[in-house]
Amino acid sequence: MKIVDLSMTVEECGTNPFSPEDVYFKLTPIVRWEDKGFVSNLVEMTVHAGTHIDSPHHFVREKPGVEQIPLEPLIGEAIVLDLTFKGTAKARIVPEDLDRAERTLSAQGITIPRGTMLLLRTDWPKGHDTTDPTWWNDSPCLTKEAAEWLVAKEPSVLGYDFAQEEKGADYQTAEEILGSGMRVHRTILPRVVCQIENLTNLDQIPSRVKIIALPAKWKTESAPARVVALLD
Repeated sequence: MKIVDLSMTVEECGTNPFSPEDVYFKLTPIVRWEDKGFVSNLVEMTVHAGTHIDSPHHFVREKPGVEQIPLEPLIGEAIVLDLTFKGTAKARIVPEDLDRAERTLSAQGITIPRGTMLLLRTDWPKGHDTTDPTWWNDSPCLTKEAAEWLVAKEPSVLGYDFAQEEKGADYQTAEEILGSGMRVHRTILPRVVCQIENLTNLDQIPSRVKIIALPAKWKTESAPARVVALLD
């Protein structure tokens, strides 16, 4: 069996693409190698750093947080939609693009069953510094209509290797996103178990694959996750 890591490495970073005044990921030494021969650090971070899982509570107060997400939908078969033809700067993914990706799956004899884990691949992370604001600002994104197409398939989990939130009149750059309408998140999160953001290496896995995607058990709206694919 081969294991493919679909998770980003999160390193100390002085800039937070979403909120420049806040910390993205920062290590503060508690014990240094020079002092006691071992090392221990304190972490300050946004729960949306790197590969992470968003619970429905992220946008719906009454919905469960990460600590309440059932594990069963996060371990099992996933279907990968190939959207690499939209993996270009500022591309908008529309329903017709998803139709095209679904036809490609159909040609392989693969359908999208209700309740599956569905991953969207653009290969946008390849060749980009994922801590640079331009990674977020120029990323392909879903339109609200594309988000509606996805939830109509009734997946249990959706995952992305791009910054999926639609840019619009109320949001153009990463630092403006928290004040935006966030139409895609509001369309998707009430209707799935959870979503996985900031995946990578989706080019290294087949269109149908076994996935393990486990978030840290934090009592919050989102949490870091290690996501891996198991290849026979």
